[in-house]
Amino acid sequence: MRWGILGFSYTPILGTYFYNRNYRIGFLVCPIRHFTGIPCPTCGMTRSFMAIGRGNLSQAVAENLFGPILFAGFVIVIVHVTLELLTKHKITALYCQLLRVRKVQILFLITVLIYHSFRLYHISQTGELSMTFTKSSLGQLLLQ
Repeated sequence: MRWGILGFSYTPILGTYFYNRNYRIGFLVCPIRHFTGIPCPTCGMTRSFMAIGRGNLSQAVAENLFGPILFAGFVIVIVHVTLELLTKHKITALYCQLLRVRKVQILFLITVLIYHSFRLYHISQTGELSMTFTKSSLGQLLLQ
């Protein structure tokens, strides 16, 4: 189980490294944005991680506010699980206990949804939302 968590946590870190060196996987696109033209709550996460990899924290936050938080979370998990594997002991930390509290989970979900709503409102005001929707697969299907 720990090895799986470690591998899962290393994936975005390694992806950031390779994407910043121009290795691209063409089929990795957001399916929601691809079919609807509407960004999902995690849209911009790859660009945010890439900005972090280049040391540009302000761009990372601009791409997705939660990018740096999630990136830091992956790094913390890597360190935590690596220490557990090296010491062969389960380490209980405050953040582990907080992540299990249902109220904290709900608060985080509500925060992400509010942030996403503000992002959608902003791009709707610029006209980008309607333009990307009409060009999307769903938009083309509904507008025929």
